[in-house]
Amino acid sequence: MPVQFLPYLISLIQGVFVSATSVERQFGYSHDGITRSLVQRFAWEQWIILVIQKLFGILSGGYLIIDDTVIAKPYAKKMQGASFVHSSLLDRTVFGYNIVFLCWSNGTITLPLSWRWYKPNSKTKIDLAMTLVHEAKYRWKLTPDYVLFDTYYAAERLINRIVSYKWHVVGQLKCNRIINAAPLKEDLIDHGDTTIGDITDQVKGIIVRHDKKFFFTTAMSLSHHEMIALYQKRWPIEEVFRFLKSELRLEQCQARTKQAQKTHLASCVLAYLIFQKEKQIKKQETLYSIRRLWQMNRRLGRNQINHYVKVLSA
Repeated sequence: MPVQFLPYLISLIQGVFVSATSVERQFGYSHDGITRSLVQRFAWEQWIILVIQKLFGILSGGYLIIDDTVIAKPYAKKMQGASFVHSSLLDRTVFGYNIVFLCWSNGTITLPLSWRWYKPNSKTKIDLAMTLVHEAKYRWKLTPDYVLFDTYYAAERLINRIVSYKWHVVGQLKCNRIINAAPLKEDLIDHGDTTIGDITDQVKGIIVRHDKKFFFTTAMSLSHHEMIALYQKRWPIEEVFRFLKSELRLEQCQARTKQAQKTHLASCVLAYLIFQKEKQIKKQETLYSIRRLWQMNRRLGRNQINHYVKVLSA
């Protein structure tokens, strides 16, 4: 692991605030050194692959989950690359960054694999999601059991690409999606109603109404309840976002350059992966309890961080 990023990683894992000034106060690291490390360019995509392979081995099976999150910067007056984006969590437009994520999960652990920064008036989030699944196949060499996403990502061209890889999809459709020449809300009226139809011009699927929502899959053998159970496996990506924001201070980086924001995000993901590995070993603990312990007992936390740094640097 590049030594210049170690002080910042330690501050994310054991600290309370992540500004260069607060890191200097908490740990004694140089303010200017932290600032310089944030603006350095580094091949984080290749590094994350190496980290995951060293900590978790070669990934196989499991589920790929596509979703996006907003890194809100409500108090920033000027920040490179930031714009006004819609936050579904807050249900309003906020100033900040919108990031499309791809995570892998086996139902026990959930790992962020890759992400792309969305920029208005540039590539759409569907374009970015297509790039991410392309990387999952050709860079990560994955063969997931299912790919999971919500209504926003149920775009025909994304579904076509996923199915072209011989992967199955479980997702949600909007109530006005036209299937078999009629909106779903008019065709599937009662809970449990099911139909088979063309999800895209190339792909058939099963669609079921569950309460007031509509779910679909390209795996034609799945039952209603199996489909819903699989869709619920999408939830762990929300837990990843929550931990990154609440514990690793994903939204607190005050640097104004986009490069610094990129380094901060990648550092947060690396810290998350270390916690996830520790939780895999200590099954009785949670990510949150491990972090609290490493904060309260700085020597223990520092020893564990150094252990993982040695593993990743070997």
